[in-house]
Amino acid sequence: MTDKLDALLAQLRDLPSDHPLIGLELRVQAGIGRHASRHAGGAGGSLRAAMVGLALMLGAGVGAFSAASAMAAPKAGLFAAADALAPSTLLDSAR
Repeated sequence: MTDKLDALLAQLRDLPSDHPLIGLELRVQAGIGRHASRHAGGAGGSLRAAMVGLALMLGAGVGAFSAASAMAAPKAGLFAAADALAPSTLLDSAR
């Protein structure tokens, strides 16, 4: 199996390239430029800006709500017995 694969790869190596590599980078960049110019203008740009603005407003609102609820929550003491995740509470409920 390996010998057959080596022979096929050697044959492929000896064949000429079906696509010239000269100027490949320029062709790719030109294609990217055409694609970007097609999708950059018009309603797409304003829609994208509106979506970014909405995401920023939503993120700021959620962040403010989270900060307000974190500040309003009572701070648990280091050795508070009423904490639901305290080891003493977890071990006591297992009995």
